[in-house]
Amino acid sequence: MAPVQLENHQLVPPGGSGSGGPASAPAPPPPGAAVAAAAAAAASPGYRLSTLIEFLLHRAYSELLVLTDLLPRKSDVERKIEIVQFASRTRQLFVRLLALVKWANNAGKVEKCAMISSFLDQQAILFVDTADRLASLARDALVHARLPSFAIPYAIDVLTTGSYPRLPTCIRDKIIPPDPITKIEKQATLHQLNQILRHRLVTTDLPPQLANLTVANGRVKFRVEGEFEATLTVMGDDPDVPWRLLKLEILVEDKETGDGRALVHSMQINFIHQLVQSRLFADEKPLQDMYNCLHSFCLSLQLEVLHSQTLMLIRERWGDLVQVERYHAGKCLSLSVWNQQVLGRKTGTASVHKVTIKIDENDASKPLQIFHDPPLPASDSKLVERAMKIDHLSIEKLLIDSVHARAHQKLQELKAILRGVNANENSSIETALPALVVPILEPCGNSECLHIFVDLHSGMFQLMLYGLDQATLDDMEKSVNDDMKRIIPWIQQLKFWLGQQRCKQSIKHLPTITSETLQLSNYSTHPIGSLSKNKLFVRLTRLPQYYIVVEMLEVPNKPTQLSYKYYFLSVNAVDREDSPLMALLLQQFKENLQESVYRTKNGKQPRTSTKRKLSDDVCPVEPKKTKRSGEMRAFNKVLAHFVAMCDTNMPFVGLRLELSNLEIPHQGVQMEGDGFSHAIRLLKIPPCKGVNEETQKALDRSLLDCTFRLQGRNNRTWVAELVFANCPLNGTSTREQGPSRHVYLTYENLLSEPVGGRKVVEMFLNDWNSIARLYECVLEFARSLPDIPTHLNIFSEVRVYNYRKLILCYGTTKGSSVLFDTQAPLNAINKLPTVPMLGLTQRTNTAYQCFSILPQSSTHIRLAFRNMYCIDIYCRSRGVVAIRDGAYSLFDNSKLVEGFYPAPGLKTFLNMFVDSNQDARRRSVNEDDNPPSPIGGDMMDSLISQLQPPPQQQPFPKQPGSSGAYPLTSPPTSYHSTVNQSPSMMHTQSPGTLDPSSPYTMVSPSGRGGNWPGSPQVSGPSPATRMPGMSPANPSLHSPVPDASHSPRAGTSSQTMPTNMPPPRKLPQRSWAASIPTILTHSALNILLLPSPTPGLVPGLAGSYLCSPLERFLGSVIMRRHLQRIIQQETLQLINSNEPGVIMFKTDALKCRVALSPKTNQTLQLKVTPENAGQWKPDELQVLEKFFETRVAGPPFKANTLIAFTKLLGAPTHILRDCVHIMKLELFPDQATQLKWNVQFCLTIPPSAPPIAPPGTPAVVLKSKMLFFLQLTQKTSVPPQEPVSIIVPIIYDMASGTTQQADIPRQQNSSVAAPMMVSNILKRFAEMNPPRQGECTIFAAVRDLMANLTLPPGGRP
Repeated sequence: MAPVQLENHQLVPPGGSGSGGPASAPAPPPPGAAVAAAAAAAASPGYRLSTLIEFLLHRAYSELLVLTDLLPRKSDVERKIEIVQFASRTRQLFVRLLALVKWANNAGKVEKCAMISSFLDQQAILFVDTADRLASLARDALVHARLPSFAIPYAIDVLTTGSYPRLPTCIRDKIIPPDPITKIEKQATLHQLNQILRHRLVTTDLPPQLANLTVANGRVKFRVEGEFEATLTVMGDDPDVPWRLLKLEILVEDKETGDGRALVHSMQINFIHQLVQSRLFADEKPLQDMYNCLHSFCLSLQLEVLHSQTLMLIRERWGDLVQVERYHAGKCLSLSVWNQQVLGRKTGTASVHKVTIKIDENDASKPLQIFHDPPLPASDSKLVERAMKIDHLSIEKLLIDSVHARAHQKLQELKAILRGVNANENSSIETALPALVVPILEPCGNSECLHIFVDLHSGMFQLMLYGLDQATLDDMEKSVNDDMKRIIPWIQQLKFWLGQQRCKQSIKHLPTITSETLQLSNYSTHPIGSLSKNKLFVRLTRLPQYYIVVEMLEVPNKPTQLSYKYYFLSVNAVDREDSPLMALLLQQFKENLQESVYRTKNGKQPRTSTKRKLSDDVCPVEPKKTKRSGEMRAFNKVLAHFVAMCDTNMPFVGLRLELSNLEIPHQGVQMEGDGFSHAIRLLKIPPCKGVNEETQKALDRSLLDCTFRLQGRNNRTWVAELVFANCPLNGTSTREQGPSRHVYLTYENLLSEPVGGRKVVEMFLNDWNSIARLYECVLEFARSLPDIPTHLNIFSEVRVYNYRKLILCYGTTKGSSVLFDTQAPLNAINKLPTVPMLGLTQRTNTAYQCFSILPQSSTHIRLAFRNMYCIDIYCRSRGVVAIRDGAYSLFDNSKLVEGFYPAPGLKTFLNMFVDSNQDARRRSVNEDDNPPSPIGGDMMDSLISQLQPPPQQQPFPKQPGSSGAYPLTSPPTSYHSTVNQSPSMMHTQSPGTLDPSSPYTMVSPSGRGGNWPGSPQVSGPSPATRMPGMSPANPSLHSPVPDASHSPRAGTSSQTMPTNMPPPRKLPQRSWAASIPTILTHSALNILLLPSPTPGLVPGLAGSYLCSPLERFLGSVIMRRHLQRIIQQETLQLINSNEPGVIMFKTDALKCRVALSPKTNQTLQLKVTPENAGQWKPDELQVLEKFFETRVAGPPFKANTLIAFTKLLGAPTHILRDCVHIMKLELFPDQATQLKWNVQFCLTIPPSAPPIAPPGTPAVVLKSKMLFFLQLTQKTSVPPQEPVSIIVPIIYDMASGTTQQADIPRQQNSSVAAPMMVSNILKRFAEMNPPRQGECTIFAAVRDLMANLTLPPGGRP
């Protein structure tokens, strides 16, 4: 038996599985047979050890089965004998196997020795055989051998001539090459060879695939594109001479993964070369066989290239979107795409789409065949043709061509679904990138169309629509991919969405806010609830109570069109933003209002046959014109016109209704300036109370015209123009020399009030009452002028009288004037403290003046606070002043005046004192422009008629047939002939982005050289420049201000803050904001400069130093500036803060935040947060914060108090807590009734203290010992006498924990009785209460001192 091969490839000789019995042992090998056995073992194949073990197990198992059958029929002794024999046999077999395995471990050495012995035996045999052969040759073959005769002639030739002319021919022909042929012979030979090749090709059975051949230079070159190129020739003209292959080149290339390298190795080409050459020698059809051989190899190579490209495609780009279903090398390659199991959703009718590339088994001469499962549709022959070719040898291009054709089919199916709903649908399929372009709303530009793409990798629909949110697109994609028929309801929804977007885009340049929903408290009961769900609410930002509601409805039998209905909605005015709105009026716009759009554009009335209905789409299709961008075609001119019309005219409508409610006769809303503006003229102003009848009649006679107009960018500023004649007084001003006088009254509307509301009329009537009262005085003064002596007339003159104010100048130079507007501001400024004070800074001996009054002119006063901050006050007319930060230059806000610093937060502080009327002007500065709409008078009448309340009793009769307006009386002829036009009331068209012929061209007030029919005209500057003090250099001073007598501040107490002031408005953080003047009334200025208690503090905590709010603000700003510098000098860690005006720092135990009080901006507040909350109680932190606000950062605002307090903050926690307890006794002395003394924590050294340092120096020293000062004031004292006060310097030893009085030498004239008693009490306390580790004795010692200190009667320190 052959040896057995182990797992380590060793062979084991067979052991106990011979033919003998189970217990038989193998016979020992005969002597001398070791070499033969080794040779046999080396030559035999052997057995594997596992097989041998398996055989042994099978034998043992079979014998055991036999025993189970035989033993039951035998006796017990026989059974035992058989079992023992079975165990012995089996044991011997496995012992032999074990011995065999152990021997096999050393069998290699035995085998090597056997091989060496065998090799030596073979060498000995060869030596013996060689000797035998040589002996036989010498004895038999060489007995008769003789040498030839010497070649003497040949030797003579070689020796004499040096040549060998007698060389045998057989040798010469084999060694010496023949002479080369000539070039002509070569050409002739090649030409003849070409003829032979052509003849062979004609007479040979040539495959059609080798038709691309070239015969030249004795060679024929066969080229099969994409496969191979073979060059052949023949070695003779005999027809039986076989073809010889000269050169072989494989043309299969992999341009995607081959990196330009050859796909076939040169050794492989040599092998193929030899194989093809052997076929050319042996086959009957050599060329056919050559083609079949090379063609088969190239197809297999192409399949291999495509397979490698697929693997790279899966690895790099497509992932599991493409899978290899089956690959059989040299036969086929099957790929799957759009697999539903992988994608998790349906992609078509088939669950998987396959592309199979295979070699045709029936005709191997064909190229690679492409099969698609399911078959490609025949909708587009070009796409199908591209998907059936693989000549480009690119698997990705083949897959893309395949899925491109299938995507085209899916889009065709989707288009058929759309056409089934709308037979006139106008969708189109783009073939470059498979996409279906679906117009949503006709006419539709490309950006408004729904683009439905097909993802070539996954086969999923992908939707794109400009402006639509991604979440909606994702829902649409999921729905359409699940069922293509669901595209229909989505398109219906998109149609209304696109209609809303068109409306929003059409009015985005107008001051509006659009929303799809509006929360109304009465939505269910109001008619607006019955409108369709597809609507848009357009809120007029300048008229918050008014909305335009656009209702969108479907057009029957026109799925791609919408009809629009427009409604006017008014809601109630709310005081708070969270208050619910309530719908009041809902009125649909009349159809004839829409005609004005085209009437204005064309300049003529539209014909009846071309009249457009309100339900028609505003964007008709124009087939004759070339399509342009969808945005221009989608412009909703009607909605833009309605918005502009309402925004422009609703203020006039509201004003007209208020005038009618107050029974003030007027002419109604009239157009001016070629239809570019509107106005309301009053026919009669109601008489004023308190004015006699004669004065009233004279004023009515002198009033020529009263007209209300809107001006400004935000359409919230009313200008009432009053034209007077026969002025009783003529001033010296050049503006008051004409026969007529123009007075302009300006009124601002708050955002919370409707434009043109009752408040505007009330403010006008109040101003008219002021004009009438002043006119009464002027009439009386004019009557008394003739009776005044002549020398008094020379001494005085009327400088200005403009019906609103009267200025009389007197003196030799007439430079003095009665300045009513400066009296109240000067009285308020006179209350400011101007006494110099010591100890305000670290230089305790330097005095600083609190306020320095620096007059600049008769109306300009400059206040300097402690030589650091500067405030400019400008006295204006009508009872107001303008205040700005004087640190900024008047000419350039980016530059500062030398010597002064800007006051941060000044603008916010001053706005707390702004009157509500000025606040309305300030809040409305940043609103957008309102392009007025060029509408006609009939449009205005129709709109007013819809909003007109029920007719009321009018004081004047109306003319029959009038539309609600009073009879208009013509003004005098001289009035129109003598008055020039005001430039500020002119309007011109501003350039816009819309069509110049569009009726929505934006209009801005600017210079225009036209005349307004029936409009008063004035010459000279605009009305804004007629107001004294309104400098063009300061545009913020131009804001109109009401009369001081009408201000809500009038009559308020000068000692308290007014309750009707608006809350402070948070302004943007601009460093130059305070350079813009803030308008304050005289009463507000008086409150600002009058000394008063600190607001928000208990009178007991506020302190005894009274100062004005302005001083408290500027002092707090200075203290904040000092604190920032002190933090950098002390051992405190500054924390960066993003909040403006906030300082944050931390000590070892506390985190502190310092900022101005947000409620008043008059105090500096401290917010303390402990690092370890368990060490502090909330009331202790509150005491520390209140002490900082009232005693440290409060009046008189000393920098050294901050230094001492910051040192206290840096003390250890147990020491700081004791100090806080002392501060609590100071802040709340009534809580410690059992004590005899009140305590005050001295942060600076008082003048009566022991002379350790100059007065005003920081009174806290914190090193290894702590030194601080307390002032004790006796509670019980005789009323005529002042309470007794003593200064106690206390020193605390941190090491020993003892609290004692500091031993400081006293002045010679001071008493030593009180210090001695204080020292004795503290020493006795230290003896009775020895300090414990970790505890502080400061508070306990001070409290004991306050409870036990008693001065002798009549004794003073």
